[in-house]
Amino acid sequence: MTDRLKLAWTQSAPDHLVVQAQAFVEEWLLRLLPTRDAPPARLHGAMHDAVFPGGRRARPLLCRLVADSYGGGDDEMVGRLAAAIELVHCASLVQDDLPCFDDAATRRGQPACHVVYGEATAILVGDALLTLAFETLANAPVRRAPVAFRLMGLLTAAAGSSHGVIGGQALELEPHPVELEIYHRHKTAALFRAAAAGGAICCGAESDVSRWSRIGELIGCALQLRDDMEDVGGNAADLGKPAGRDAALGRPNAALQVGMDGCQHKRAEVIDAVRELLGPPTTETEALHRLVEEVTRPAVRQAG
Repeated sequence: MTDRLKLAWTQSAPDHLVVQAQAFVEEWLLRLLPTRDAPPARLHGAMHDAVFPGGRRARPLLCRLVADSYGGGDDEMVGRLAAAIELVHCASLVQDDLPCFDDAATRRGQPACHVVYGEATAILVGDALLTLAFETLANAPVRRAPVAFRLMGLLTAAAGSSHGVIGGQALELEPHPVELEIYHRHKTAALFRAAAAGGAICCGAESDVSRWSRIGELIGCALQLRDDMEDVGGNAADLGKPAGRDAALGRPNAALQVGMDGCQHKRAEVIDAVRELLGPPTTETEALHRLVEEVTRPAVRQAG
């Protein structure tokens, strides 16, 4: 795990659990990605740069910490799902930055994939990361096939056009205004929804899946509201990516539609709803409360 990830958290008990979860996620991602020099080396090198170093890893951390709240669950399936969700997220970032979408030159404070490797390779990186995500679940041990099949359904929905990330990216291109809540549920909340629900499924907590799905969705919406505000009021040096792109490109943005104060008010309501569903912090959920606090606060350089 990089020093930057370690420094993202203090040394309190719940933060220590989050750092452990981060290390778990990084290990799984390193295990799954082809080595940088494996042919085709240009593609695999670009894939590594798209995944490492990561941002907060909020989505896979949510999956891991939900499972931890039940005692850890099936580590094999938690690791596969957490990594698969992050791979889909990283694929979407590479696509987002392409000249045909946001035309963003930087991501996480570094040159965007297409800037370094060219548009053709960047397109293949998005395809490869998305494919690797599903391959990761498909390659689960045979004895875990029922759980893997269930998780595959979650991830396909979260990535797809009807309720997922691809649909969210497509909504940005619609010629008419789109409903913000629908856009947020697709674009950002879908992977959080799958992460939280999947963490419960990996622990056999079927009766809690709906609740965790809602918690994940709300966390994703709060994060998107934060990003909307930062795109309007932030700067590239702090965000590690260009600011002001939503206004320039006519993208859906809550801060542009209802103002910064209105967006902040809505964000506070959503975070309160998350905390209510989580309940008072306990030994089992304290790290989850800490994660919610971290991923919804104003971002610094590792945003995204």
